[in-house]
Amino acid sequence: MFRFFAPRTPLSAARLALFALAGAVMLVPAAKAQNILKNSSAAVSGFAQFTGTTTGDGITDRPTRSAGAQGAFRKSYHWWLGWEASYGYTRFAEYYTGQSYSYQHNMHEFGGSYLVQAPIGVLGFKPFALAGVSAVVFSPSLNGGQNVSWQGRTGVNFAGGIDKALLTDHFGIRVQYRGVFYKTPDFNETALTTGTSRLTSEPMAGVFLKF
Repeated sequence: MFRFFAPRTPLSAARLALFALAGAVMLVPAAKAQNILKNSSAAVSGFAQFTGTTTGDGITDRPTRSAGAQGAFRKSYHWWLGWEASYGYTRFAEYYTGQSYSYQHNMHEFGGSYLVQAPIGVLGFKPFALAGVSAVVFSPSLNGGQNVSWQGRTGVNFAGGIDKALLTDHFGIRVQYRGVFYKTPDFNETALTTGTSRLTSEPMAGVFLKF
């Protein structure tokens, strides 16, 4: 027995091609959206540290200025939203009234922040903002710490800045201002207690890598 098949008409072939084209077009934005939702980046930055003078209970604390470094990891889960985990390090000294010497310490800041970012850039610049919490650890140095104990403080962090891609979207520069607000350290010494809170400002610049 012989079976006869009707040859495929030009109309059916055109429909098949149209469906294939429509499917490809639908997959392109889906792939782009998936790339944005799974967007991750790592950054390394250098910063200058400026901390304000505080006075309380008859004691004034004048911190010195310093330079520091920060490493950060970001993850986006929405066109506009994401989170950042960061670690920052610097070393400076505190000058308290009534003390004949300063208290030098290492400052470690561990931060966790919510990220709000622009989905597209303006002239290649993409603004962002951060807000979150920090764990700040003051570790006195061996030679200039005057043998006081280390101390930890909880704080609030916030930041605003821009990303600018260079040559490729996967690499660029990041410039931002970061602030950390926390209780002034006293190293568990009554003679150093001001009972105040203060702001550490960290203007910073660095590079980022997206993957």
